[in-house]
Amino acid sequence: MDRGVKIAIFIASIVSLSLGLIWDQVLSNARVAVQAEEVDELGPETMQALVGPPEVLRAETPQDFEAVKPVETAAESDATAQPSPAATAPQWTEYVILSGDSWWKLAHNKFKERGLEIADLQAANPGVELKPGVKLRIPPYKGAGAVASGPVVAQPAASPAPVSSASGTEYIVQEGDSWWKIAHERFKGRGLSSEQVEAANPGVRLRAGAKIKIP
Repeated sequence: MDRGVKIAIFIASIVSLSLGLIWDQVLSNARVAVQAEEVDELGPETMQALVGPPEVLRAETPQDFEAVKPVETAAESDATAQPSPAATAPQWTEYVILSGDSWWKLAHNKFKERGLEIADLQAANPGVELKPGVKLRIPPYKGAGAVASGPVVAQPAASPAPVSSASGTEYIVQEGDSWWKIAHERFKGRGLSSEQVEAANPGVRLRAGAKIKIP
């Protein structure tokens, strides 16, 4: 074989070997770069970076953490605070007329919060005259009608104030009064007996609206 051909083959072999070595080096460098980019999420370095070093103090859980109650929402609070419909339902009431009462005074003074008119009271009590001791039916609101649709709640009658005069004290008899009740309840502060009150009013019959003298 010609010497020149041998030299050419030798040079080509060296070049090929050099290129192979260079290519292996390039692949090795690329592999290292790829491995550097892929981070092991469960590796110790990664875990330490996420959690922090062990010497860092952690906040302790309160001992009564489980006992903390959930905060009540405004809707739940309103629902529990609202009374039942039965408790708020308007009711008819019964009222005992006192001396000085009038249809206007009853509608616009004593029961003004119900928004009643005189006609409402008169319609609920047809043919009734306003006399002390007479019972009236009071509607729960304006336009409730003339007939009570539910139970009638008794409206306690206020004890009338005694009227003083030159001859003593006058008292207007109320429904349910008796000589004993007048002496020991209405005027118990005077230390009277029922016989003393009765003796001060000879011939007087106890009926609602009657005036008697209190010694």
